[in-house]
Amino acid sequence: MSRRLAPLLALVLAAGCYTYGPLSAPQPTAGRRVQADLTDDGIDSLATRIGPGVRAVDGDVVHADSAALTLAVREVENLRGERSDWQGEPVRIPQRFVRRLQERRISVGGTGLLGGAIAAGVVAMTQAFGGRGTLQGASSGVAGGGAH
Repeated sequence: MSRRLAPLLALVLAAGCYTYGPLSAPQPTAGRRVQADLTDDGIDSLATRIGPGVRAVDGDVVHADSAALTLAVREVENLRGERSDWQGEPVRIPQRFVRRLQERRISVGGTGLLGGAIAAGVVAMTQAFGGRGTLQGASSGVAGGGAH
């Protein structure tokens, strides 16, 4: 692979599309990114800690057991679908308030589409710049002819 394409591949993987799906284990492990959808009681009981009307909490698992789930919260979503970013503040959520718990996974299809779009853009730019990183007609001895 070209040294010029390696950063592009890293960008595609970092910016990849993600989905949420069922847990791969009975309890999520520390460091795993999850989304907890709350019960109606959870929405009401946790309002003073995470905000009124918050229906879903997204974050990294700090600790999980049969009694509670502690997340370093990245984002919350309210009943209107509005999202608010957090900075990793820890929040303890009793399991009885969790309607559904899902883990974050990379979406192969979505990331493939993103990668395809980026690749198409690179091809178009390569065509526009004559494959050498310079506008067509520039001297090949001066710009982009050798390895960098």
